[in-house]
Amino acid sequence: MTMQGSAPGDTGTDFQKLIRCKVAGPQGENGVRFVALECFSLWEHMMRTRHGFMCSDYSVGLWVPAEEFERRAAVFSHGGTVEAVGRFNFSIFDDTYHYTYTASRYVPDADAEQFRQAMLAHIPEDIRRSNRFDLEAVPGYCIEKENVASRDSLVLGLYHGLHDVY
Repeated sequence: MTMQGSAPGDTGTDFQKLIRCKVAGPQGENGVRFVALECFSLWEHMMRTRHGFMCSDYSVGLWVPAEEFERRAAVFSHGGTVEAVGRFNFSIFDDTYHYTYTASRYVPDADAEQFRQAMLAHIPEDIRRSNRFDLEAVPGYCIEKENVASRDSLVLGLYHGLHDVY
């Protein structure tokens, strides 16, 4: 769910509600993931059942493009912990179905290049070089409002506390 900004004079910049969590893999690999709120439950289920990863330490945040964050820094600085998180937008045109698949992923800046390389490794080289593929990196920040006391808080209605905050 991408929301359009609604402040006076807004330029239509999009914001995204995210869940930040720690992940631990079956081989001891650890990391941090930022996942769009509306797909978090499905994503977590897939990570656990398909890949053997466990999630913990949940927090709720709002992703803001860097340009917008800098423009409204005085306001956003009161919102909570701020972490540099980029958004990767990618589009792939499917010749078979004449359909363009688009998706976005949110990645801590420290992991951005590794993520980019991993994504590109899944795309055949002839498609990467064609005009049927696009990968755009958008710098931004995640403003984390609060830790979630229980995973159940996320399941019961897309975390109702966000409506009071953002």
